[in-house]
Amino acid sequence: MNLISVGLGLIVIGLGLGIGNIGKSALDAMARQPEMAGKIQAAMLIAAGMVEGAGLFAIVVAMIS
Repeated sequence: MNLISVGLGLIVIGLGLGIGNIGKSALDAMARQPEMAGKIQAAMLIAAGMVEGAGLFAIVVAMIS
């Protein structure tokens, strides 16, 4: 098995878990305080974008090496 394939698989699993945790936490917070849903959603999207950016960087590094 190719090490790049293993690395890419681990990156994708980590991305899925990270974004899933962000979504779960945001939905929990919105359920507790519905009036803050807009601010929570904006923060969630920014955090998910940052996780995706870090994941894309990791994928590029894995493909280069």
